Amino acid sequence: MTETVSRRGGELPPPTPERVWPDLETPSPGAGNPPAALAFVGAGRAAGALAMASVTAGYQVVAVASRDPAHAADLAGRVGARAVPSALTAMRTAEITFLTVPDSAVSAVAASVAASGATLHGRGVVHCSASLGVDTVAALRVTAAAVGSLHPLQALAGTGSAPLLRGSLMAIDADLTLRTPLRRLVLDLGGLPVALPAGARALYHAAAVLAGNAPLALLATATELLEAAGLDPMTAEEGLLALMEGAIANARQAGPRAALTGPVARGDVATVAAHLAALAGRPDVEALYRAVAREIVRLAGTEGREELVDMLNGQREGGTGLRAEQRLWAGGSRNAAEMGGHREGGAGLRAERRLGAGGSGNAAEPRTRHARQGVPTSGPERSTGPVPPAATEDPTCP
Repeated sequence: MTETVSRRGGELPPPTPERVWPDLETPSPGAGNPPAALAFVGAGRAAGALAMASVTAGYQVVAVASRDPAHAADLAGRVGARAVPSALTAMRTAEITFLTVPDSAVSAVAASVAASGATLHGRGVVHCSASLGVDTVAALRVTAAAVGSLHPLQALAGTGSAPLLRGSLMAIDADLTLRTPLRRLVLDLGGLPVALPAGARALYHAAAVLAGNAPLALLATATELLEAAGLDPMTAEEGLLALMEGAIANARQAGPRAALTGPVARGDVATVAAHLAALAGRPDVEALYRAVAREIVRLAGTEGREELVDMLNGQREGGTGLRAEQRLWAGGSRNAAEMGGHREGGAGLRAERRLGAGGSGNAAEPRTRHARQGVPTSGPERSTGPVPPAATEDPTCP
């Protein structure tokens, strides 16, 4: 059966820089002084995408440094820059330098430049990590440089992925003098600058990991099931990717909750029972299915789905039995915190543990209970710069 999704009503206006960051006047793209000259320390995938997008938007990339001189030369050649031997040389050459190195190397690069005794007055140094705060590069303030961070919420894979930055959120945290030029850069790239409240970076990064990686894990698992059903891997993967793209299109139109379809959202107990029976010989996948199905029920609401809740939690006896989920929620509001088992202050017995006790309940459940949107994206990948030998290139992000 083909299911339809209705357009959401009462939509909020699309996010704008004025709404997400109202404390500063929003610069118009291309307005004011000429664009800042940029440099990159680290020549990996994130650097490639950001550098190419910046050049396309009219910025000049003047220098690229990397622990691997060949990588620096390659990226420099692509964007009309000069390959330089060190992070300090790059920073002295540019007005704003981006540290597109692994998280583990960011503070080391900052500390080594700070220890050099160099003066970088009037220049900015910005790291591109999702998880690290500005304090990671605070050592550079002794050089009189302004410091900050800029993280594009996007899956970046080199210069060819530069167009993906258009329309992407880009989280900025920076010293006051850097905020306006960084926001202007984001707007010139076609992105949406957002400011993270203090203490929100871990939640931001967790959201990026879920949206950028959980759907890929689900895609890989679902592909294995279709292979077991007799499809060749290529056909299986292409078919599932088309399904995920359709789900994303529906979510754009109606919102993720309203876009939910399938037997769990419909409360189709018989079909879900058949799925669980088919997965009985695959305990890890069965646990994953149950966890995702419970999350769908949480989003869709338990009313009319009580039997399904019991079955997902292994508490049905001949089609009836005790409905622990129903009892759990009967006395209070069915909000996301209660139904997900996250009470205020972390107190009390977690519902997720209780609900999983009767089923397959392995470690796959809590790790994947929010994996529900097929968005094959992630944060940028970071390459190495001129850092100590212990640092290695980080091939994964966010």
